[in-house]
Amino acid sequence: MNESLTGLLVLGGFLLLNAILKMAYAALINTHKARLKEMAEEGHTRASNALSLATNATRLLASQQLTDLVLRFAIAVVAAVILTPPLRDWLIDQDISARLASWLAYGGVLLMTAVLTLILGEMVPSNIGVGHADTIALWLAGPINALSHLLAPALQAAQWISGQIAAPFVGRSNGTTVTEEEIMLLVDAGSEGGAIEDEEKEMIYSIFQFGDTLVREVMVPRIDMVSLDINTPLSEAVDIIVKAGHSRIPVYEESIDHIRGLLYAKDLLALWHTGDTNRPLRELLRPAHFVPESKKAGDLLTDLQQRKIHLAIVIDEYGGTAGLVTIEDLIEEIVGEIRDEYDINEEEDYQQVNENEYIVDAGLDLDDLNRLLDTELSTEESDTLGGYIFSRLGNVPTVGEQIEAEGLRLEVLSLNDRRLRKIRVTRIAPAAEPEDSRE
Repeated sequence: MNESLTGLLVLGGFLLLNAILKMAYAALINTHKARLKEMAEEGHTRASNALSLATNATRLLASQQLTDLVLRFAIAVVAAVILTPPLRDWLIDQDISARLASWLAYGGVLLMTAVLTLILGEMVPSNIGVGHADTIALWLAGPINALSHLLAPALQAAQWISGQIAAPFVGRSNGTTVTEEEIMLLVDAGSEGGAIEDEEKEMIYSIFQFGDTLVREVMVPRIDMVSLDINTPLSEAVDIIVKAGHSRIPVYEESIDHIRGLLYAKDLLALWHTGDTNRPLRELLRPAHFVPESKKAGDLLTDLQQRKIHLAIVIDEYGGTAGLVTIEDLIEEIVGEIRDEYDINEEEDYQQVNENEYIVDAGLDLDDLNRLLDTELSTEESDTLGGYIFSRLGNVPTVGEQIEAEGLRLEVLSLNDRRLRKIRVTRIAPAAEPEDSRE
């Protein structure tokens, strides 16, 4: 009786130890590393231990696998030694042959042990570890750290042996390639679980999309550019710069397609302060940086940073001026709209009237509209909503003119000369298929 009780206590001890270790590993994997880093920098020893383990996934995983193997083997052996004999004797008493009773006893004990280990030693402690990750990680990081150091020789030997065996099949690669899609899935999972805020998710998505964005999708088009003729008097140039609120303005000669340089507001202010207001603009110009509209936005941002300039003139395939782009325009593609005191009166890109209706600026990027409405308007021929309507109609639209596409009705609300300004976008039911098309 005493031996049986001792055996049961040993078995329970192994199960408890397995549960504690599983809970600790789950907590370390799911803990908030940024919070641990802050605490470690403040001098918390437990946080330092937890951070060391949490950021070393290979070491943590190897330690977990080895302890799992040892404990599961120990649990199975102890359970077989303690529980199999009485179960076998009971089966024999039920008129079952000794050979069959032995097999049934061993099988039953192993099955029972597997279920108990799965529920009490895996699932329950893992759920507890995830639910209280930070607290448990701080309390159990010390023992886990000591255990991993104790197991280090065995772990290194096992890793070396497994590496030698696997080398002919997987080569000698030192790393694993993680695809953009896999990162997106992790971000989505983190967002659904609450670990990643919606704003953070959008920023991560924007960073990936930024690499494929062309300058022409980001630039201020030439029709919206504030620019100066090179013969503009200094006093008039000051008024235009003050009204526009820009620190740099392109200066052209004869036409906007012949940009001669950039006028800096600070250069004008310096002259204005000294009273030297009769100098021609030509003498104040700084060199302009020209880029093709097909250049990638990410490459341009790097280019501007290296050159330490804030604005570039965008040219089309014929060498004419297509628009301009600033560092602020590029950064806004990642972090969203940046508004300063000069942007207060700027209109929003869209206004939601009701669940199915929006008033949209014709200059809104089609990719942004597709994300907003979960549609798939084609971006092959146009970058903006206004350009899309032009390409679909094939003529200059008039107020009230409508088109339907991708379950949307697009109605022209206002124009400025020949330029579209506001569009009413309404969700509609998919158009019914004509009778003759079904025959």
